[in-house]
Amino acid sequence: MKEIPKNMIGFSGKTFVQAMIMREGIPCAAGKDGIDLVVNLKKPRRAFTLFVVSNLQPKRAGGKGKEALDWWIPVGIDTDLVACVDLSELQIWLFEREEVLKLAQQKTSSKYHLYMYTDKAVALRGKKSMKFDYEFESFKLENRVHRGVFDKRGRRPARKAAPKKRGGKRRGAKRRGA
Repeated sequence: MKEIPKNMIGFSGKTFVQAMIMREGIPCAAGKDGIDLVVNLKKPRRAFTLFVVSNLQPKRAGGKGKEALDWWIPVGIDTDLVACVDLSELQIWLFEREEVLKLAQQKTSSKYHLYMYTDKAVALRGKKSMKFDYEFESFKLENRVHRGVFDKRGRRPARKAAPKKRGGKRRGAKRRGA
């Protein structure tokens, strides 16, 4: 198999998440400035921002261990939701920012490490729950949408700036000194 550049894996994941959210009938557009996607809802008016991290396929944990999916999420993200993508199985897990902080199995000063084993024959050490992909079933995109993740209060979208008034005379305005 040909090596796929990391930026293409990231772009594929972002495009896949956008398409699957839109398939659910929810408007979604590309974001900017560190925000990958924006969901803008009309009634009631609110917006949700998403950060997307992607995996092409499971890899061996620690380079030698059992197959696992893992994502590194920056500590300072300022988005409402984090979408974790597995492109090999076309799966998306959607986490609120606070859930990432709670569920991440490892934390460094700059990143959270969230992983899930895809191989059920793993001998676990330490905490025994929330380590396998099947334990994260409730976080899958279709389940989160069904349970109303976008029904919660999101950010209020920024209002468009009023157009600037042009200089000069306005129609019907009186002249000075007349």
